[in-house]
Amino acid sequence: MFMVPKGHRKAILATLVCAAVLAGCSTPKVDDPGASSSPNATPGAESAQRGAINVSVYDRGNIPPEEGNWDKNRWVDWINKNGPVDVKYTPVPRWESFPKFNALFASGSAPDLILEYDANYRNSWYSQKLLMPIDEMVDKYSTTYKQILEKYPLLRKIGTKEDGKLYEIGRLNVVAPHHRLLIREDWLEKLNLQVPTTTEELYNVANAFVNQDPDGNGKKDTFGINLSGVGFSVISHIFGRSIDWAEQNGAFVHDWDRLQASVEFQKRLFDNGLVDKDFLTDKNGQKAIQDFMNGKLGIFAIDSAWFTISNYETLKKNNPTAKVIPMALPKSQFGQFSPIISTPVQMVGVVNAKAKDPKAIMQYIDWMVDPEHASLLKNGIEGTHSQKGSNGCLQPIDTEKNKKELYTDDLNMMRSDLLLGKCAEVYLVNLRPEVPTQKELLDINLKSKEIYINKDRPVPSLGNDFLPVLPDDLQAIVKSTSKSNNIDKGDIWLKALVGGSGYTAQQAVKDAKDVWEKAGGKQVDDYYAKWYENNKSKIFSIDDLYKFAEQSQNELK
Repeated sequence: MFMVPKGHRKAILATLVCAAVLAGCSTPKVDDPGASSSPNATPGAESAQRGAINVSVYDRGNIPPEEGNWDKNRWVDWINKNGPVDVKYTPVPRWESFPKFNALFASGSAPDLILEYDANYRNSWYSQKLLMPIDEMVDKYSTTYKQILEKYPLLRKIGTKEDGKLYEIGRLNVVAPHHRLLIREDWLEKLNLQVPTTTEELYNVANAFVNQDPDGNGKKDTFGINLSGVGFSVISHIFGRSIDWAEQNGAFVHDWDRLQASVEFQKRLFDNGLVDKDFLTDKNGQKAIQDFMNGKLGIFAIDSAWFTISNYETLKKNNPTAKVIPMALPKSQFGQFSPIISTPVQMVGVVNAKAKDPKAIMQYIDWMVDPEHASLLKNGIEGTHSQKGSNGCLQPIDTEKNKKELYTDDLNMMRSDLLLGKCAEVYLVNLRPEVPTQKELLDINLKSKEIYINKDRPVPSLGNDFLPVLPDDLQAIVKSTSKSNNIDKGDIWLKALVGGSGYTAQQAVKDAKDVWEKAGGKQVDDYYAKWYENNKSKIFSIDDLYKFAEQSQNELK
């Protein structure tokens, strides 16, 4: 695995980051979003010299009406005023991005730059020859991103496809917990229970949280654990299940047994009334979030996006005596694991093969990945949204104001947090220990990091980003079976969860295997098995992940 010497990391920071990040450089001033335009500023001036591009952005419905929409808001205006090109954003529903993008491709209106987290989707578009290789674009037009590629060649390695060309734009992450499992410690104390350490104990605690009135209101109105949102993923990780294929005993195999065990456990929770019976209608997990913050959910599987000061303060306002702690995933018959953690290199973007202005796209990428601009989009305007704390890092001034005005994460998908130095771990440095609720949240975050970034409880497997792109015929097999076999949205698995005694997890596995094998899935399994056998000494491994995590932590001190 490629390891970056500490001196090299400082060199790239010195090259890329100016006054806002490192002292001693001078950079042009950028205007404050939302502020009145300078009388001398003419938005769109020199338009003949500026490119114009279309870029996708996830739409989560989180822009307050008074702020505008993805056609026009303070941050869209700021980027267009200060950036090098004119940008129009195409909003894409976060949880239904694949059909939306496919419809855009089919109609010939797909954005020039497509930002999408899911490697399966990006691989599908690559196989259909819908994407443009970006080697020449980088070589001819890039400065900032080219320098990052040179210093961190793992970005180029993972972004390069089987034809030997670079297709994907990536970012460098600080290795941190992405999914977590929280539990109401005050409920445990009231019911004289311990934090569950096995799957059977987890079931028993969830049962008690539903049937023993942990909130003391005399009603049976609480849930044990959530299945919506990332619930299916977190519980699957308990059973050592991540993606469809995993390394086991030195081989790379299609993993059916662990999926069956996970579905059986979730089905047991559902059948016995320990989860919200309407979880299927809670597609993005928002109801589960509200249940937890309203004191109606005892064990909460959640992603890192929930961990804002505002959300935690809401939880404490609604439940002043609530004590929340993260818990290690309980041990199952397959061992003990951790939920998803961020990987050091994550591919996030591709370019439409029909894009007409590669230079403008590259100018936009360079501008957005520059740490100064990435930091501003992350923290807001210094003095307006954030100010430097005692640790020298920017911290929120008014969390409610930021909740309304700082909806920039999805604009900022190409940001490399590792390049922001010691201030990269926003879930730690943005919190003020002198504020009691923020001290509690800081403790939760520190404990989460200790629990989940632990090679003794590893993630079951790396994500799809680290798999090779399948040939077209094999990709078609995966695509043709995805609706039935997808591990968290597949019809077969959802049918098993809610099908009662008439449809067991064992039958679901049999049906899924039948669908897979009839479609030719064994060819896919054999392809991956052979790839792994031939490349296991060279590919980025789970051991490499934890080595990188340890090294990057030292670099952030």
